[in-house]
Amino acid sequence: MQVQRLNIQDLPHTQHLQPSGWGDININLLQYCLHDFCKPVKVVDKNRIVGIGAAILHSDSAWLAHIIVDESYRGRGIGYKIVKNLLEIASKNDASSVNLIATDLGVPVYEKAGFKMVGPYQFLKRTHAWISKQVSHQLKPARPDLYEQILKLDLEINGENRKKLIEGHLNQSIVFEKEGLVEGYYFPKLGQGPIYAATAHAGLSLMALKYSANDVAVVPADNDIAITFLLQNGFEKQDTTAVRMTYGRETIWQPKKIFSRIGGNYG
Repeated sequence: MQVQRLNIQDLPHTQHLQPSGWGDININLLQYCLHDFCKPVKVVDKNRIVGIGAAILHSDSAWLAHIIVDESYRGRGIGYKIVKNLLEIASKNDASSVNLIATDLGVPVYEKAGFKMVGPYQFLKRTHAWISKQVSHQLKPARPDLYEQILKLDLEINGENRKKLIEGHLNQSIVFEKEGLVEGYYFPKLGQGPIYAATAHAGLSLMALKYSANDVAVVPADNDIAITFLLQNGFEKQDTTAVRMTYGRETIWQPKKIFSRIGGNYG
């Protein structure tokens, strides 16, 4: 069983890999097939796709995502084979740092491949009614003259040049703007709707907007301010667990300034 490129024509044959509790994986797999900075792969046995995965390539870093093995094929080293193949792809594309978000099931596989734990994420869910809040007048649709500030802030907080990932969402983003400076931003249409902010005031203002209509939240466990805000506004912590892991050079990121993640595939 060899690791091969996953193509658009393969997508109808991946539905049996859909994990319970995940969003529709084909939405993400299609995006991987359409973007040149994404490298999706598959493992085939007897004309059946038994494993998938993807590498998302940034400037000098990468993320591994959607590494899934058919339940009936687990324990055969297929997941490890996919991870090693994706690490080779990342290395060939000059990624000195490779990151991923792992579930409990995946942690042993990634540790075997050389990944180290960085930090956990906290999952929360709304269990009580949301109390309506006034939206800050400093929240505005992003203007083209602010795009470079958004890209710079993203680099400062996340430690990665993710321009190819986020540039298509700049014209749909919402910023917290103070005297011409972007202190935070929110991408409603990217993954789960990330919120990154240089200040707590900006982050909480954007959260007040987002969570007036969203019932599920995932933030780095180190962001006490974001978690406290959610707990005070009808959310409760969940037992779901996930941990950020890194291979190679550790990315210098700032989890206390991440008020909502993109998703399990992008951080």
